[in-house]
Amino acid sequence: MLATPIANALDTVSVNIGALMARDWQLQGIHIALTDLGKSPQQLALTIDKLSLPKPFDDLSLVNIRCTSFTWQNEAMDCAQGRAEIRSRQWQSPTADFSFHIKENHSTFKLANLHWAGGRFTVEGEEIGLQWRLKIRARRADVKLLQAMIRLPSAELQDGRVSLWLNVSGSHDTVHAVDAAVDMKDFSGQSVDARFAAEGLTLSTTLEARRDDGVWRWQNHTEVKGGAIYAEPLFLTAGAQAIMLDTEGDWNGKTRRIAIKSADYHHPGAVKLQGSAVIRYDHDIAVEKARLTLASQDLAGLSAVYLQSLFEATALEGVSLSGRLTADLTVEQQALASLTAGFSDLDVNDEAGRLALQGGAGIINWSGNEAFDQSSELVWQRLQVRALPVGPARLAFLARAGTITLLEKTKLPFLDGIIAVNEFKWQAKHQGAPEVYFEGDVYQVSLEQLSSALNWTPLSGTISGRIPGVDYRDKTLSLGGELNVKVFDGEVKVTNLASSGLFTDFPRFHAELEVDNLDLDQLTRRFEFGGITGRLSGYVRQLYMENWQPVSFYAWFGTPDDDKSRHRISQKAVRNIASIGGGGAADVLSRSFLRFFETFSYDKIGLGCYLHDGVCQMMGVEAAPQGYYLIKGGGLPRIDVIGYNPQVDWNVLIERLARISTTDEVRIE
Repeated sequence: MLATPIANALDTVSVNIGALMARDWQLQGIHIALTDLGKSPQQLALTIDKLSLPKPFDDLSLVNIRCTSFTWQNEAMDCAQGRAEIRSRQWQSPTADFSFHIKENHSTFKLANLHWAGGRFTVEGEEIGLQWRLKIRARRADVKLLQAMIRLPSAELQDGRVSLWLNVSGSHDTVHAVDAAVDMKDFSGQSVDARFAAEGLTLSTTLEARRDDGVWRWQNHTEVKGGAIYAEPLFLTAGAQAIMLDTEGDWNGKTRRIAIKSADYHHPGAVKLQGSAVIRYDHDIAVEKARLTLASQDLAGLSAVYLQSLFEATALEGVSLSGRLTADLTVEQQALASLTAGFSDLDVNDEAGRLALQGGAGIINWSGNEAFDQSSELVWQRLQVRALPVGPARLAFLARAGTITLLEKTKLPFLDGIIAVNEFKWQAKHQGAPEVYFEGDVYQVSLEQLSSALNWTPLSGTISGRIPGVDYRDKTLSLGGELNVKVFDGEVKVTNLASSGLFTDFPRFHAELEVDNLDLDQLTRRFEFGGITGRLSGYVRQLYMENWQPVSFYAWFGTPDDDKSRHRISQKAVRNIASIGGGGAADVLSRSFLRFFETFSYDKIGLGCYLHDGVCQMMGVEAAPQGYYLIKGGGLPRIDVIGYNPQVDWNVLIERLARISTTDEVRIE
């Protein structure tokens, strides 16, 4: 028809086709027009109402296609230049540059200059026989606009730009290969459950994955170049050098297992981590097995970046480390199976002042196997627990399963003396608190330094004694024998010691004490009580305390019957003893000639208390006509002190003792 002379009188020839199918490519509402017939060359134009794509592109359809450069010949349809709009179940887009080629065994399409979500996109698809591939390029898309368009239900994206490079290929509806690269800049957002968050994050990552017999084999490289990441409970901030992660492994969708064959994590100035793992994710995510190697040449950096956030709101809050560390560990079925850790130049600091260690070094070997027999060693130059310092020492121990056992007797330098640890064992329990056993000795520990460290009234002398078996089990601390302490040229014995709920808000404590032949001159010289010479013996029986407050006991302290030493007592001591029992010695001293004497002779001193229901039943060395003798006079000048109150409220008695301890001087008028 076009070759006939009448054709010269026509300007346009058009053809309308309802639909056209080509290997799952479906074109609907096709309109082909040949225009400008009187000119050379003529213009062939194509418009298509809708183009539906085959799998896996079937979520996309193109509408309102206008193709201004179109050919259809040799069983091939080509649109070299056109415009189209995209429709999807997830989003829509404005018009983009569009081209396609449809042939029996080779079809392609391309969308370019697609302005969407504040960025620019290019999408290319190709089908060759049974094979297909998809390319997506995205530049600087706004993540907040992406959130609104894609509607991610589990995340709240706030700011940032993302660029994407993606190649996907496969056959039919099966994906065989994925190559991707993502760049994120100034990204901020968080998960809905607030367990993951990012602020100002700049990150790049690449992924290569290939499907082989149903198993995906992949490798990934990620760099965090700036910003902060919170992944509960860790909070990380990228510094001048990027944080890098390289991984490779397999993913089996049928068995629901991810095998990480190798992983390398490097955080400059903090830590290097290498390892492998097998992870199952059928119901919950679980680590079946893993091997990890950790190295840190700067524990201060590791502590600041990782440990501080882990320790926050725990008993270790405020603890920081410095030094060097290497560690190898294995995990099996979600549990630590073995650990080897070596460290040097270790310093431990605690903002709360609970613990400090300097010059630490050693190696820790641990295994969950009960037959494990590789020893561990820990040395330090200085250790401080609260205000108590421990000098240089070495510990050799065996750590396996749920136990830690001391292998060698150890001597700990402590306040010019020594604490000898003869036996120690720590046993974990699946339910409840661990069990602890300890046995040792104390040699010549300075009372003066101990009282100074604990902020007590200054004491003099030394402490030496035997520490028998001390057990802690079922949350109860008990003493297996007698604890003997030599002090003030005498001896103090502690027996029947037990404590329950020791580390709770309501500890309970039981004990009995025997005091034998203490030198009163050494004892009173260290307090503001007043001077007394002589000896003192006594006991505290059936002592029971709740929350470190006495509830009941039976106590007696007085002059032993066989004491042959010189007995003298100062005016200040007389007044203070009288005030405890409510006696009238102060009046006697101030109104008689006795006020001219600085010290007095006495025969016996004694004071007892039976505490019950908050009331102390008072006792003295013997009964008096109207009370009880607290001081029984003897020799010259002689003075007797009598207590008149047989019962004293415990809190009142404590107040009296407090006033005595804070009185600096006694004035006689």
